[in-house]
Amino acid sequence: MTPIRRAFRLVCSPSEETSVEALLRAQGYEFEPDPFFPSARRLLAGPRPLGSSLAAFFGLIYIQDRSSMLPPAALRPPHGAAVLDMCASPGSKTGQLAGMTGPEGFVLGNEPSPSRLATLRRNLHAMNLSWTASCCHGGEALPLPDGMWDHIQLDPPCSGWGTVERNPNVRDIWKDDKITPLIRLQRALLREARRLLRPGGTVVYSTCTTNDGENEEQLRYALDELGLELEKLAPPAGFQMEEGRLGFDGVWRLEPKSGDNQGFFVARLRKPATQEQGPASRPLPPGQPPRFELLPPDRLEEAGVDPSALPGPVGVFGGSLHILPRQTFELLPASLRWQGMYFGKYAKNGEIRPAPRLRAPGSVPVVDLEGARGVEKLTGLLQGRTAEAPVPEGAGLSGMALLTWNGLPLGRATLKKGRLIWSDR
Repeated sequence: MTPIRRAFRLVCSPSEETSVEALLRAQGYEFEPDPFFPSARRLLAGPRPLGSSLAAFFGLIYIQDRSSMLPPAALRPPHGAAVLDMCASPGSKTGQLAGMTGPEGFVLGNEPSPSRLATLRRNLHAMNLSWTASCCHGGEALPLPDGMWDHIQLDPPCSGWGTVERNPNVRDIWKDDKITPLIRLQRALLREARRLLRPGGTVVYSTCTTNDGENEEQLRYALDELGLELEKLAPPAGFQMEEGRLGFDGVWRLEPKSGDNQGFFVARLRKPATQEQGPASRPLPPGQPPRFELLPPDRLEEAGVDPSALPGPVGVFGGSLHILPRQTFELLPASLRWQGMYFGKYAKNGEIRPAPRLRAPGSVPVVDLEGARGVEKLTGLLQGRTAEAPVPEGAGLSGMALLTWNGLPLGRATLKKGRLIWSDR
């Protein structure tokens, strides 16, 4: 089989896309736009694996199968929207949705597996998506109020038949009799999505499998038993879609295509504007508000971070600091245990140590590494070497500095006697 060509997304603001592409090209990577989604790119050539690029290390791109980008493209949350991703890890769709809502929006990624939750949080932190939060609850019984969400992404556990190129034995492992528990779970998740949707809201249901039972038959269940309505999707550019089965059209059914994409199924469902909650409603479990204090803005300024550049205040949770997106105060109840993006450490003496991955501007000096020479210095920093810092006039020779490449923010490095040191700690 022909290996699938690498696809990836740019993880940055539209104004930074040219700079991220320039950083990739400076390391010898060639790529082209993928027409179905603005930030999608397809790798054409490169000197080494894309995952070892500077852009990947600093969270400015996310490597992702192009068919996996289809569900958020189908949901289409507007700028500033709040979105729930019910089965979120490793964070590819959560991150894509966050790119669509922008910092004025909010995305909650739920992942029921603690080990996979750690992966989700690590990826969101690496991408600097500070307007996201994460939680660890069974998706079929989330402690969230009825009817609060206009946009829900539901990509449930499935048999994964569409990943046959990567997993040649997947159909032997997930035979018909073993799929039954998955179908039950998917229906429970659909019921929960219906409960959580605001009347008139939409949920995109997607799988990376190709059998009818986990796809069109689940649509039939959603329409006949849950009262949801199918919103037809126009075919996306750059894909060769199969016809929907069981009489459904307006869905995206994608068979695995050698060297191009995995198999995928995507459908967009709407909760009627007049639909009542029905028997799925239930009281929320009791909960106590988490114990934390908000860091005063002047303390952030003292630490070299501009509080106005953050999507919300910073909370102190023992020795750890986390960003609390503004929409969480309205949407998330006390019964939900959740966590905002990691901001940094809070020492016992009150010292604030922003995380190296934090790209928010502030009063710290900016050290800009330029062009090919800057790429060499960055590569050396990640290999454990130090580099001479072109420190701005009047700036100290020690402390923290915002590291940039041709003006593109990358993270926070340590300045020591006029030399740069990079550490992820």
